[in-house]
Amino acid sequence: MVGEARCPASCGEIVQGAIGGRNFLITCPISLYSTVRVELIRGSGEKKHTANSTDGAGDWQKAREAIRKLLDYFGFHELDFDIRIVSQIPVGKGLSSSTADITAACLAAARALAKSISPDLIADIALSIEPSDGVMYRGSVIFDHLHGTWRESLGELPDMNVYIIDPEEVVDTESFNSRRDLEELNRKKENMVEEALYMTREAFRKKDIGLLGRAMIKSAIAHQEILYKPHLEHIINLSLKCGAVGVNVAHSGSAVGVFFEKGRTPESSFFEGLRRIMVGFGKEYRVIKTAIDNSGPRIL
Repeated sequence: MVGEARCPASCGEIVQGAIGGRNFLITCPISLYSTVRVELIRGSGEKKHTANSTDGAGDWQKAREAIRKLLDYFGFHELDFDIRIVSQIPVGKGLSSSTADITAACLAAARALAKSISPDLIADIALSIEPSDGVMYRGSVIFDHLHGTWRESLGELPDMNVYIIDPEEVVDTESFNSRRDLEELNRKKENMVEEALYMTREAFRKKDIGLLGRAMIKSAIAHQEILYKPHLEHIINLSLKCGAVGVNVAHSGSAVGVFFEKGRTPESSFFEGLRRIMVGFGKEYRVIKTAIDNSGPRIL
């Protein structure tokens, strides 16, 4: 009994904050993946867990917990399992690495059981383990990453190339979401977040890629008081001069995303300017080229 599945990362969030005390984020799925293989073992007493990643060990502990919860949900309490994770997603950068691991693990385990599971069930399992992104859903969604009370599909994002600026800093998502000052700081930026949410809805309704880019930037700037990125405004100015649609951030991580229309490749001046900015702030970094992927997680 074997199953394999993969789940995309999210390049930070298009918008994140709280409105009326209701927390939410808007996902930005991209073509970096966590791939999980699960083999179910009946009555062997053996439990093997291996993780291989291009950017770290993969969060197999949380994926393992998710599989155990799924097996218990279906009443297979006696089964053990072997799990293998291969992930392209950098860890601790706000790119949904652990949620992607959990999602792919649940789908792979369900496949091994010959069971169907919904994105809502995966979300419930993920949220029972940690604050989670909405990458278990297709396209872009509004998702309450703390309690799961808000789950709304916005539809498919426009095709865009995404250049992730990945600095060396790592942010622990669970520690970030447990900050005592977070509720008050979210309240202070609520008006800007509400505007960014409205702009995003309108961008999807009108299929207006420029408006979507402006919504990203508004949310990114509003978030500076919560998780400051000293280089952000410089990157925004450079990116817009070089023809980018918009810039977003990982609101609980260190990554910054720069978005270009699908057929457009940034000129060398973009990368040269970026190097000057990052070196000027003493930042070690790399750029990861990826793209929007609206297809959602899938069984392999």
